[in-house]
Amino acid sequence: MSEQPKLRIDWIACNGYGVCEAAAPDLIVLDDWGYPILPDGPVPHDLMRQARKAINDCPMVALAWESRQTLTGGRLGRLRGRRANP
Repeated sequence: MSEQPKLRIDWIACNGYGVCEAAAPDLIVLDDWGYPILPDGPVPHDLMRQARKAINDCPMVALAWESRQTLTGGRLGRLRGRRANP
């Protein structure tokens, strides 16, 4: 059985646009400055579609999967030709 994926944020790349929260409102909330607050644990199975959309929609490519198997998720992974779907 594969490891449950978690989201991670590259704080240097994130500009706080809030696109991730718009794509995954049941998963991500924004702080007072517009930066995402991610769930502590793995992404629930029923919210995986929202999580993928948030990763793909991030204009700064700051959101990604933490799991080693899917570390190259999102647009950067597609550009490298190693897209993984958890």
